[in-house]
Amino acid sequence: MDKLTECVYAFEKMLNIQYRVIIGRKGKATELCIGFSKLDFHHLVGLGKLKDLRIATRNRRIVFDEILTGKINYKTILKSRYLHLIENRFQPLAHIETLFDDNRLVFRYNPTQNQFSLIQADYLLSTPYSGNDVYIFLAKQEDTKQYFCRSFFPKQQKDYTKGQAVYTMLYKEKVFLTTGTAQIQFDRLTPRN
Repeated sequence: MDKLTECVYAFEKMLNIQYRVIIGRKGKATELCIGFSKLDFHHLVGLGKLKDLRIATRNRRIVFDEILTGKINYKTILKSRYLHLIENRFQPLAHIETLFDDNRLVFRYNPTQNQFSLIQADYLLSTPYSGNDVYIFLAKQEDTKQYFCRSFFPKQQKDYTKGQAVYTMLYKEKVFLTTGTAQIQFDRLTPRN
């Protein structure tokens, strides 16, 4: 299986998962419900950066499905001279479920702290992966009140967490949508006996 196909299969599994996270700061608790959509994959893997290929501007849902069926693969995007811009995303994105399962570090994201960044997000997750941190930016979808992945990439020179307000993880559960079962991954709210 090639790199791009491996990423799309890993992300397809996430379509059946929702994370419910409760974080706290200064005595206030905030709940985040994080979901996943086929439409998010295109941006997370960085296909929009491959400006010399049609894939950059094509319908995101169609591109996702064509990667799943093998019509588009890593060989397809090898033709782009911009591939080096997204090459570092493949390995961590293929492990996106593990990254979300392991995450304990949540920041309120204030874009003014990163003046030259175009990322518009509400929260930032920072998760260690293979000796480096991976950043996952979350934004709220106003119609559903659910958070989605706005951006995803490994840390390079810039530390996006610098100057951001850090939250304490209070509770986290992983919900499997088809069965409705929930798996508690972290719980500081339930009193211990």
